Amino acid sequence: MKTILLLISLIFTLLAVTSCTNDEGENDLDFISPDEEEQLALLETETKNAD
Repeated sequence: MKTILLLISLIFTLLAVTSCTNDEGENDLDFISPDEEEQLALLETETKNAD
């Protein structure tokens, strides 16, 4: 009985791990420098203040 429960939990664990992986590729990430991030934040605050 313990063996069956162990196998079932192992199957569910494998399903959970494999479903959480991102197979679409890693090129979707945009790396920005801290200066670029600061400029974007300033632009966002300026547009919010303009409204």
